[in-house]
Amino acid sequence: MMGILEVLDPPKAVLPLIALIGLVPVVARYRTESRWFVVGYGLLAVATLATNLENIVLGDVLNGTEHALGLMGSGIAFLAAGYYRRQTILDPQSDDAATGDAAPAAEGDDQ
Repeated sequence: MMGILEVLDPPKAVLPLIALIGLVPVVARYRTESRWFVVGYGLLAVATLATNLENIVLGDVLNGTEHALGLMGSGIAFLAAGYYRRQTILDPQSDDAATGDAAPAAEGDDQ
């Protein structure tokens, strides 16, 4: 047990705890519009776990997991989240029309 603790770097050992605690409010406020933000943040949590475990077991595999899945995956997820969020801000009717939740037009609105 002491050998495992000697391998862990204290600042790196705290990162998974911070990531998992930070993931709680993100998941608690989950909405279909924010699903890519949740995926991105979850992948950051995976990256922090992998960076700690790579010093203990499966170093090369977990290093690849950290960088390819965790960091690159979260970057792609945040890119998708930003893109979809931008699309809903620029054209809010497109998302409503797809789900069938379009609100009726108010009187006097030009269509």
